[in-house]
Amino acid sequence: MGGGITIYFVFQRQIFKGTHVVPFFFSTAIYNQPMSVILCLDLGTAHTGLAISYEGILAEPLATIFETKKEKLLGKLLLFIAKTNPDIIVIGIPHHGPLVEKAQDFQKELATVFSGEIILFPEDLSSRSAKSILKDTGKILSKRIAAEHQTAAAIILEDYLDSL
Repeated sequence: MGGGITIYFVFQRQIFKGTHVVPFFFSTAIYNQPMSVILCLDLGTAHTGLAISYEGILAEPLATIFETKKEKLLGKLLLFIAKTNPDIIVIGIPHHGPLVEKAQDFQKELATVFSGEIILFPEDLSSRSAKSILKDTGKILSKRIAAEHQTAAAIILEDYLDSL
């Protein structure tokens, strides 16, 4: 590989580098920034929301896994890990309540099958914020409920990215 600086130009929400065009939502130039993939989980009692950031700047809702059993949840999550190949997994952890222990236990279980970095990131009220955001979209209730957990994961991931 040769030296030099690789420059990415952003024009009308697209990144241009040579012949490659990638959708992008910020109007800035990026110089040799590593494009890490970060996957975020919003663990719940029956649903787990997933969000992803492909460039470490913007978080987007990805999916909701409907599973209550830890082993089955881990199996379904591994499919998303294989598909997205994240460098880091962020797990939202509330300050108090029954989900604190669930997040800590899940982090330990996930570490047995994922070699990347796993971060417990403090979060509270992400689901409430997600409900509020989705209510403002005007979607019908069933569609809002389906998107709630992945939107909460995106809020957690945005908070994590903002903390860097």
